[in-house]
This record gives sequence, structure tokens and C-alpha cells, in this order.
Amino acid sequence: MEKENSGFTFEGIGTSWCILVDGEPLRQDAKERVLDFIRIFNARFSRFLDNSEVTAYREAGAGEYAISEEFALLLARAEQLRRLTGGMYDPAVGGLLEHAGYGKTYCLTERPGLAKFVLPKWHISGSKLAIDGPVVFDLGGMGKGYCIDRVSRILEDFGYRHYLVDGGGDMYGTSKLEGVPWEVALEYPGKPDMAAGIVKLRNEGLAVSDIFRRRWKGWHHIVDPHLRSPIMHTVGIVAAAGNAWDADCATSAIFLADESRHQEAAKHFGSRYLVFRADGTAHASHDWEGELFT
Repeated sequence: MEKENSGFTFEGIGTSWCILVDGEPLRQDAKERVLDFIRIFNARFSRFLDNSEVTAYREAGAGEYAISEEFALLLARAEQLRRLTGGMYDPAVGGLLEHAGYGKTYCLTERPGLAKFVLPKWHISGSKLAIDGPVVFDLGGMGKGYCIDRVSRILEDFGYRHYLVDGGGDMYGTSKLEGVPWEVALEYPGKPDMAAGIVKLRNEGLAVSDIFRRRWKGWHHIVDPHLRSPIMHTVGIVAAAGNAWDADCATSAIFLADESRHQEAAKHFGSRYLVFRADGTAHASHDWEGELFT
């Protein structure tokens, strides 16, 4: 994604952030509140930290565990994604990613047991998590969108009404001061110098997922947990929805679901979408808005 103005930039949850506020500067106390939220969220839900909530069950035995309200909220959304994708989206894939070399050190050496990895079973009921044994959760594919919406809420609490929150290419934009939308250039998957189109955001979230941003060896981070190998038929998804979390979840659902279920997944999250296929073709949902370059 290309941003048209400079703004408040920082690093958090493994990506670069930029907050643009139209018509006025972002106050220091608002910046500090945003940074505090991102720091705390990362400490609680990063798979790359040994003492986070998502890695707390790395050595756990089968049983039922009480979890925090926020973790329960995230896993309940993950359960929706798991259902919509026929089990292809599953946050328990964290262990598989680590075996494949996608750990906190981005090691390029596969760990033993990759070919025999079986997804741990888990179930969420209210604030109770039931597991059948050790599990490492990974909230990729939805955690960033959740954070963007929370950051947007912080800006609203401080009285800001015209802003764009960009978290590593996923974003939420209200409108500019004069009421016009934020214009965002879409990067063609794998070609950072090529624009695929332009989207205009007004009180809407936008998310992008592709196979190029996190690659190592013959792998990337979007995997089929049953075949224990990366997805290859699709190279990128763009989705727009009423908020960043729904847009982020829509990209994951559409990336991983069978093509026959794309419309169902999009409808569930109130989204419209673009699919970039590995054969060089692209498909837009019937309600896609925005300029596409051919």
C-alpha cells in the first residue's frame, strides 16, 4: 500500500504502522495510548514470545482451561473462520509453522516431525478453552485487523474523526476533513512497484494478504494445515468491509476456503473482494468498488 502523507509511524506486532490524522496533529497522549495498547497486545498474543497467552499451552496436557475475555473473543472469531473454511483456517497451525521454520528467529531449518504434524484439537465455550494436548496458537490472519479497529477506537476516544490507520498494509479510514475518501493504491501481489488499482475508503476497512511478505526456503506463511504445505493456487487477496477486523478475516477465509465458498465467506463478513490467482488471472466480486488497472 502507498500512503500519500507522512504521519505518526512506529513498529508493532511485527509490522510497520502509520496513523494519518487530517486537519490536526496527533497529540502526544494519544500516541502514547496507542503505543501502550500495541505493546500490551503483542506481549499477550505474540506466538514469538514464550510467556504469551497463545504459547501458554505449548506444554499443556489435555483438559479445560479458563482464559481471558479477550483471548476468548479472538478464539471465537477463529472458530467462525475454521467453520467457513472447512477447517483450513485454524490458529492451532502455530506448531506446524514452527516445525516449518517460521519461529521467532525465522530459522531456515525444518524441525523433525513436520511430515507427521497433526493439528491439535481445541474447542472454545465462553471463557473456557478445551484442548486435547499441547498446542501453539497463531492469530495471524485476523489479529492485525482487530488491533487496527482498537487503535481506531482510541483515536475516536481522543476526539479524532478524520483519520487513516495503516497497520502493515491493512487499514481503516474514515474520511478526510472535507468529506472526501482516502485514496489507497493497491500493490500487485509480489510486485511492489506495480499498482493493481485504487480503492477509496470512507468509514471502511481494507485488508491485503499475499504469499510474498513472509517467505523462507520453499515456504510462505499461508499453509494448508492438512497437507502440511503452503497454499499455491492463490497469490493474493484484497477485501474491504465495514471495519478492519472483518476485512482481515475475509482475506483469510477467502484465501483458504474452496472457491465455491468465497461468496459465503464474503457475505459473512460483509465484504467485497479481489482474488489474484497463481496463473496470472484476477477475479473481483460482483460488488467490488474501485479502479482496477489491466
